[in-house]
Amino acid sequence: MNHLLKGFVVLLALSSWAAAAQLDLTEQENAKDLWVDRGDFIVIQLPANPSTGFGWSYSASKPGLLRQEGDVLREGKNQYVANSMVGAPITEVWKLKAVQPGSLAITFSYARPWEKGVPPVKKLSWPVTIRP
Repeated sequence: MNHLLKGFVVLLALSSWAAAAQLDLTEQENAKDLWVDRGDFIVIQLPANPSTGFGWSYSASKPGLLRQEGDVLREGKNQYVANSMVGAPITEVWKLKAVQPGSLAITFSYARPWEKGVPPVKKLSWPVTIRP
């Protein structure tokens, strides 16, 4: 194999090997400006207590720029969460993929979905810029 072809094969292997970046966030990073590339992931981990009826909901100021990947994961720190023990705290994990370049704001609200007209007890928001 000549040197030029070997270089091309190595370059091709490296470009396909490169994985998308992942930006991990918690509520402590609320309002932090986020800059990601198209194809990158934003993973938000938020504390919740579903036995109280409260849960997180997500909205984006511009639809179509981010896509939620899979279902929201609900993770616990002990065996009681798996058994739905009342009062057991969990972490909700949201995974969003940057699919189109542009700017938007993402907002997470912690509320009881059936309480219409009642403001959320917590609200988190991040400005996001997705680079091509």
